[in-house]
Amino acid sequence: MPKETFFNLPKEKKQKLLDALHQEFTNAPLTTASIAKIIEYAEIPRGSFYQYFTDKEDAYFYLFNQQTSLAMEKFICILQSNNGNLFETCIEFYRLIVEEQEQFTFFRNALLNMNYKIEDSLSGIFASKEKLDHFHQVQKQLDIASLKVEDEEDLFQLMKMISAITFHNIIEKFSKGLPLDDAINNYQTQLQFIKHGVLQQDICYTS
Repeated sequence: MPKETFFNLPKEKKQKLLDALHQEFTNAPLTTASIAKIIEYAEIPRGSFYQYFTDKEDAYFYLFNQQTSLAMEKFICILQSNNGNLFETCIEFYRLIVEEQEQFTFFRNALLNMNYKIEDSLSGIFASKEKLDHFHQVQKQLDIASLKVEDEEDLFQLMKMISAITFHNIIEKFSKGLPLDDAINNYQTQLQFIKHGVLQQDICYTS
């Protein structure tokens, strides 16, 4: 979490620093990102950086959480525009991320250099015990009647599965450089298995 001095910065100076963070962390993963380049972009002394942030990781996750919050807002907006259709929303959201629109370019390096902290934050876009307020906002917008879920826990588990598939496919698209159409087709195919199941309707298994 940034220090109070960061939040007390004039708006223009704060935005210039955020732009500098975004530029460096978009171009390099956290492990190799350079504070020297950040302060060069932001045109501030090195000592000032440590007046605003504890360290490089502190700055990174502040920006990362901002980006995740933006993605959460986008997901809910798309869900509303699709009248609560979960699967149409997921496809549109996936396309939004992988088309690398400017506001989400930061996610590319984050996803390609995933760790547990990044994974936990990203899963909150769909379902997270730490972000229950957001999960309940999603729940309110969903067309629940169209889903085979009996209670909130069922929905939570469904959203966790979709989250795992979504971010696996985003990483695969970026890491393998898949053409957009191929990446979306792969994602849609995997969502179809969740949507329709994999067992033939006339086959019954006994335990």
